Amino acid sequence: MALQKDATATMTKPKIFTHKLTLPRAWFGLSIFVATLITLMFLMFVDMRPKISPDFFFGSDDPDMADTRLISELFPSDEFLILSVEGRDIYSAGYYLDLSRFTDRLNDLNGFSKIIALNIGPSSAEAAKESPFWRPLLISETENATFVLAFLPRTASGGLVSATEEIATSFAGHGAIGLIHISGMPYIAEQIRRNIISDAKLFSTVALIIFALLIWGIYRSLIIALGASVSGISAIFLSLLILQFTGQPVGILTANLSIIVFVLVQSQAIYLTNNWLRESGDPTARVKAAVLKTIYPSAWCAVTTLLGFVTLLFVSAEPLRQLGSGGVIGVLAALFACFIIFPPFLIFSQAKKRQPVQDTDTVSDHPKTNLKAIIGFLAVAGAVFVAIPGIMRLDTDPSLISYFESGSEIEQGLSNIDNNGGSSPLQIVVSQKAGADLDNAAAYEKMWTLHRKLETVSSVGTVLSLPALLAEANNHPIAFLLPWREMVSLLSMDTNQQVVNNFLNSERDKALYLLRMKETASVKSRTEVIKEIRDIAHGEGFKVELVGGVYALQGRLSKLISSSITTGIISLLAIFFLISWLITRKLLFAIAMLLSASVIPIISLGGAGWTAVPLDVISAPAISVAFGLAVDALIHLGLAVTRKRKSMSVAESWRIALAQQGSGIISASGIICIGFLIFSFSEFPPTIRFGMVIVVGAGLAAIVALSAFPVLASFLEKPIKNADK
Repeated sequence: MALQKDATATMTKPKIFTHKLTLPRAWFGLSIFVATLITLMFLMFVDMRPKISPDFFFGSDDPDMADTRLISELFPSDEFLILSVEGRDIYSAGYYLDLSRFTDRLNDLNGFSKIIALNIGPSSAEAAKESPFWRPLLISETENATFVLAFLPRTASGGLVSATEEIATSFAGHGAIGLIHISGMPYIAEQIRRNIISDAKLFSTVALIIFALLIWGIYRSLIIALGASVSGISAIFLSLLILQFTGQPVGILTANLSIIVFVLVQSQAIYLTNNWLRESGDPTARVKAAVLKTIYPSAWCAVTTLLGFVTLLFVSAEPLRQLGSGGVIGVLAALFACFIIFPPFLIFSQAKKRQPVQDTDTVSDHPKTNLKAIIGFLAVAGAVFVAIPGIMRLDTDPSLISYFESGSEIEQGLSNIDNNGGSSPLQIVVSQKAGADLDNAAAYEKMWTLHRKLETVSSVGTVLSLPALLAEANNHPIAFLLPWREMVSLLSMDTNQQVVNNFLNSERDKALYLLRMKETASVKSRTEVIKEIRDIAHGEGFKVELVGGVYALQGRLSKLISSSITTGIISLLAIFFLISWLITRKLLFAIAMLLSASVIPIISLGGAGWTAVPLDVISAPAISVAFGLAVDALIHLGLAVTRKRKSMSVAESWRIALAQQGSGIISASGIICIGFLIFSFSEFPPTIRFGMVIVVGAGLAAIVALSAFPVLASFLEKPIKNADK
């Protein structure tokens, strides 16, 4: 008997380190080896520096970039920073002197290809004030600031922006210069890059600590918490390693992808652990049984999530495509980590075993008569009814300023410049409908009329064009002696820096209008504003050949976001319905799963619409991600009910399935909610919005799975029973 007790004790409480090599030890050793190998390769090969360019919304070879590329070929130009330099008296000698010192310091950086300012370009401050060209370009509407335009190559590093910020800080508030604000796409891209790095550092530390504490709190096992953490980190490292080898750089959504992969592992690890706790036998056999029971529904959950990411691969926006490809790899890496790296940790865990639910226990209320389930169902139905009108109020075309925290120094600076001449470039290339040249007096008058009409559009801050340039040149004392064609030729010469070539092509039949658009001035969408500008040009006898610039790209991006949300959700629902039918083989039951799943995006989108939460390129994918994470609960519960229905009544199968899967659903949803609440610590609003959308989706998943789904399915029980007969 003593020997038998010793043997039993040894079996129920195995040690990681024994003198004899056993299957558990070998499996555990392999798990640690794989995790260590992945970590070492990650440290050796992965470059975690984000690659954020000023045109980060689209890739250089995207079809939506075609017009912008053609405009760059016709009218070559660099990116530029806009610096608003305030002063008590911008026309004073002291301000002019301090501004000259400021621009000299910027020139000393040797990174800017050209700088235009009140002291570099116009002959004097008073001349700039009266100039139709220089005034809108260099003087604010309130005349309390002047603008410095610093042009830099597209390949310039973020260090140039940082150096510019340091110089601006050193001059601000000194002498005749007041506050200095900075805008421009290179500056915005650099701020986004910094926020991404900050978020990545924050999430990598806080997420690990929070998830480990949560897992430990649920199971009271340090080994399970350690295994879940090691598995999650390994999945992240493996995903980034594969992305590195496939040539995909770290982009604006990489920090979000990392936390998604980590949560995917934690979610499935919870289902696996819950099933393991209810198995009987020796530790290795229990783990094997739990893996076999969990991997089937987990694989289908992975398929649903994976196909959701696949839908993003066909979107023109490069960040969404990067998230799509990264998500596909991340889902597979999470599945690998959860079922290869994590299980051996369970073998050596001392977590308290749970008693399996007995089929002979007293049957609880039927879902159709269960008061709690009915109340939950009615609450969900009411939320859907309220949410549907909110979907029509979705904002998928937010301003670039909304990417930054309201009231922050960056947001205030961008708003200041936006309100004084606009901040987002829009390029319009026009030609005469008759195809005539544009270097004559008649064409000049038509273009000048168009210039004036464009200035009346509420969203247009500043208009720069060929007629404004020629009007400035016409102020020269001897300009009246030159015909328009000769004046254009003179301004095309090297001695005049070929200034006309910035607005008129070499064939002289196409002209560029460069507009600085106000991000927050119009209630219209960008596409509606651009259509209004097209109509104005058409009405003045011009044909709009090309439309480009960040403003146009943002407008196109908003349409892509809207369509990707619509097609993505429809595709996911169709895929989920097909998977539901395949795993249950019951059509009406699959319909109940589909209706339950559709609640999640409807309430999430409707809530975003009613609360005016903008869905930008970073936060919009959260809808699909939330859906992929949330349907895990429905798949696990649906499969459990289907298995039990083979040997017991409908009511019994629901009772047993809810008892077995309920704790896992609540734990997994709770883990996801608490995990993504980490995003609320970010100082980057798009990241916060991304996290909160997933928190809402995960919370809804538990409510829907445990209340709405059982009630909906129960109404179909009789048809299902008859069909089975």
